[in-house]
Amino acid sequence: MTNAVSGLSAALFRDETADYIVTPALGSARDICFVSKGGTKVEIVVGSTTAPLSLDVSGTKLTIASANEDGEPTSTAVDIVLAVNEHPQASALFTARLPPGSKGDGITGALAEMTTADGIAFTSLTLDDLDDHRKYQAPIGLRYWDDTKPLVVKSDGMAVTSGFKVSFLRGMVVFDSSMEGHTISVAGTRRSELAFQKILGVFDGKLRIIGTDIDSSSVDDDGWGSTTQGIRRFEITSGFYYYDGKLPIEALTTKYIWKFYAVLSNQTPFAIGKGIVQNMDNLLVSMTDVQKTSITVRGVGELYIE
Repeated sequence: MTNAVSGLSAALFRDETADYIVTPALGSARDICFVSKGGTKVEIVVGSTTAPLSLDVSGTKLTIASANEDGEPTSTAVDIVLAVNEHPQASALFTARLPPGSKGDGITGALAEMTTADGIAFTSLTLDDLDDHRKYQAPIGLRYWDDTKPLVVKSDGMAVTSGFKVSFLRGMVVFDSSMEGHTISVAGTRRSELAFQKILGVFDGKLRIIGTDIDSSSVDDDGWGSTTQGIRRFEITSGFYYYDGKLPIEALTTKYIWKFYAVLSNQTPFAIGKGIVQNMDNLLVSMTDVQKTSITVRGVGELYIE
């Protein structure tokens, strides 16, 4: 089985490998990611009297005093990012950056002291019943669970250890039988999209969903052949892509998260999966033009509707 759909664009996002702190999904271009270079804590405070933006470093803690007018914060996310990265002591502790696609023109406001970590821990995340009482999923923004960290599944607050399967990327637990009347929750670690870095873009691509046929013919088929679907995989190929040079070429062979978009809609991905760059021809860094050479991304694991 091979299907092809043309007219797609895709983006390669690198998950942050260092410990980090992200603002709690404030939205409206207000969010910031602080990547640790030795720092452990970040706090943003807002004074009660008019003052400019200022930074203070104490040990491994960074305290940011937002600019304010009579106690109302006025520092935007991009103001804070620039201030941190230009401050000798602060930039020795953290690299600050905006989430992918953010202009950072929203006012961030106060942030209670937070500690760096490898991902975002959650202890009691209640999942939504997808109406069949077997599939339970985390809301958008609380998915992308880390499959390298322990995950505890709970029913009415009590841990359960069998009778279900977990899809970490989509933040879903699928039970073997109905769990009607039970509250399903999970505890574990998720990856934050606010800490992703957009590394590479693919344009006018073709997405192929490939399934390997397994011969299942038997004497009961009365001479007719029959098959069942075996291993499935996806590939995206394109002759146009953009690479900004932020990531070493050899690192592109690492498994990353890929998001696929229709050409006319770049807001919400129609599908998401993890993939590895299988080949690139004549890779050159160009800040003004796309690569007019081929690229192929091979899927690793499932591809699913976001």
